[in-house]
Amino acid sequence: MRNARGLSPTPRALALQPELEALMRSVRLVLSGPEHFDPATTTREFQVACADYGITILGIRLVELLRRQAPGARLRFVPLERLDGSEGLASEIDVHVGMPPRIPTGCHSHPLFDDRFVCMVQKPNGVAPRRLSLKEYLRALHVRVSVLGSEQDPIDRALAKRRLTRTIALTVPHFSALPAIVESAGYVATLSRRLAETQARSARVALCEPPLALGERATRMVWHTRTDADPAARFLRTLVREAAEGG
Repeated sequence: MRNARGLSPTPRALALQPELEALMRSVRLVLSGPEHFDPATTTREFQVACADYGITILGIRLVELLRRQAPGARLRFVPLERLDGSEGLASEIDVHVGMPPRIPTGCHSHPLFDDRFVCMVQKPNGVAPRRLSLKEYLRALHVRVSVLGSEQDPIDRALAKRRLTRTIALTVPHFSALPAIVESAGYVATLSRRLAETQARSARVALCEPPLALGERATRMVWHTRTDADPAARFLRTLVREAAEGG
């Protein structure tokens, strides 16, 4: 479009820019062959998109692996909002770690681990119960994490199949807020076992089994085709898998 300074791209051209950049990188890679990558000397900054759940579960282990094998590399965790469908993966983000409802077009995925749900409750004066009864669970006030503004999660859907509902007294955007809320307010949080066990080490909370089967959730690693053959990105994906296996 013409303007006072000459020409400017149309909205359609701006929308196509990330995909075109990824396409040009792929073409350059095909024409020039894979770039040489040396973990010992690289100073590349890797970008991983995930919720704070992923940072808590994999972050420290991933940092340790990276410092050991690529001491000059840098790591940046970015929020899930940066994904914007597959655009973030298509332009700058190396990998997404999480529980996507679907794999975006043009992306690959690899399962990292499955996890079951447990309940986090206020630590009692006596012995913590091994399992909440259904009556206790439905009578309790619950705190829920809303990822990307979701109104329901797998727990609500599992309850709905049995025509049951829980009372959500508080909704928060981050998993890291759960232990303090459970400890101080006495709300019940239902969350993945790996995260709950990590958080319970530094908070006065107890873990117990939910009153009914809630299924398992699969944490996956997702990446765009543009980085599939990139040796640096492949190195990062190997470290992510190792970090998940060590959890």
